[in-house]
Amino acid sequence: MPTVTLGIPDTTFVSSALADTDFSFSPLIYTGTEPTFQECISLLQVVLPSLPVTAVESALLQLAVIVKNGAAPSPVVVNRVTSPFSTDTVTYHTRPSYTATPSQINVTTSDLFTVVEIDVTTLVNSWLDGTFPNYGIALTNSDGTTAVEFGTDNIVYEDYFPKLVLTYSSTPVEADTAICFSYAQLAHIIEQLVQLYPTSTMAVYTKGFSPSAVTGRPYQLYSSPEGTYGMIFLLNDAGQQYGIPLDAITAIYAGDGTVYNPSITYLTPPAFPPGCDKNLLTALHDYLPVSTDVQLYMGSIISASGTIYKNEIGVVVLSDSNGNTPIFIPVTNIEVIIPLDQSTLQRAAHPLITITNKA
Repeated sequence: MPTVTLGIPDTTFVSSALADTDFSFSPLIYTGTEPTFQECISLLQVVLPSLPVTAVESALLQLAVIVKNGAAPSPVVVNRVTSPFSTDTVTYHTRPSYTATPSQINVTTSDLFTVVEIDVTTLVNSWLDGTFPNYGIALTNSDGTTAVEFGTDNIVYEDYFPKLVLTYSSTPVEADTAICFSYAQLAHIIEQLVQLYPTSTMAVYTKGFSPSAVTGRPYQLYSSPEGTYGMIFLLNDAGQQYGIPLDAITAIYAGDGTVYNPSITYLTPPAFPPGCDKNLLTALHDYLPVSTDVQLYMGSIISASGTIYKNEIGVVVLSDSNGNTPIFIPVTNIEVIIPLDQSTLQRAAHPLITITNKA
């Protein structure tokens, strides 16, 4: 069964002792009663990806326990938030309403510096099937004497970042070959780009000479009634629609001023059968580790240079260290790879991210 792991970068906590303070900058989120902050409630906003199902087999909330106050176990309850809030501004006085779910865990001192898992399948499925709107999660501990401090993305160490792991039984991937998986991976990404960057003017570069690029706002990933996932990326430019088959795409430039969205997810590859396509995709994946500075040529007229920001089977993302102006590149259309270093990029007067039409 396919598994998708989601990051949860939007987190904060609220404190009854500092009831007008927002703590979205904190590397830890506090849950329970703590001497300095008193009553604390952790808040997490979860962005679900586009999935081919309305119910998952399992959904596990993963949280790293960094501090545990009090010797007794801390009963941490997962609550469904029932009103909107922003992690950047919420305080104890403006905290959203919430209602308890059956999902909970007793955190003990033996859990320190480990990742605990809480089953939130019922909650996630209620979001997926439209029973309740997804306003996020509140973590509470009402024992009045103990508190748990969980890691957030602000803690820097990625192993301690909060995550949501989804497993579902139906999949759009008919992964008979690694090449088929690479198309499914690209389709999965494009569906998210349509949702996350609806007003961005994107540039989709192709293998052809005329046109070698198509610009417009992302509109839809078209799928035939017989298909299991979309294979034509539709752009809209001032009312004119353009369709680009996935096998023709060499790169997708997200648009000027865009920043990589950390909620973007990737399909987990299955065990590919032996073959040349498996050899190709795995070699490209291993040869282009994250943080490598490269220039990539896709055909005779399209090139892209920058830093490997993400590297997944079938797709790499070029960006800078802050995720600015990301470029999504299907690896099957890469023809030449030139490893570079920062000084080479600077001497060549290249911006860190560039796509050059050499026609």
